[in-house]
Amino acid sequence: MITKTMKLKNTNCQLIIKKEEGFTILEIMVALVLIAVVVSSFIQLSSANLNNLSSSDDQIDALIHANAKMREILDLEIIEDKSWNETDNDGYSYEITMAESLADRTDSLNVKMEEITLLTKWVKNNKKKEVVLKTAKVISKADALKNANN
Repeated sequence: MITKTMKLKNTNCQLIIKKEEGFTILEIMVALVLIAVVVSSFIQLSSANLNNLSSSDDQIDALIHANAKMREILDLEIIEDKSWNETDNDGYSYEITMAESLADRTDSLNVKMEEITLLTKWVKNNKKKEVVLKTAKVISKADALKNANN
């Protein structure tokens, strides 16, 4: 510790100058805690993002399979109301339901409206997941009568 005596307007004043170098242990500990909190938060955020990316990839794959299955169903010549289940080699199971909808509105028309519901299920990491696709198909009543007679 260095002390200097100065004379200011007939007053003796002691000026104490401390010369310190480096950081105290408390400052170092606080800095390390702050760095640890920031780094651990960043790692948790990155981990959560990777989990979300993996989950969205699974969802996209399931939607691609469900879309392909829906196109197959729309290409079928099924006229009557029907429900059935299917399973593919990729581990997806499908519950397909075709039911007439808006019958009261289409009675006077030459068409009938079929609502198609496709429930796609799969298991990933011991969790059951599912995606539901719905669409409508307009069918000519004349075609329905021809297929009913055959």
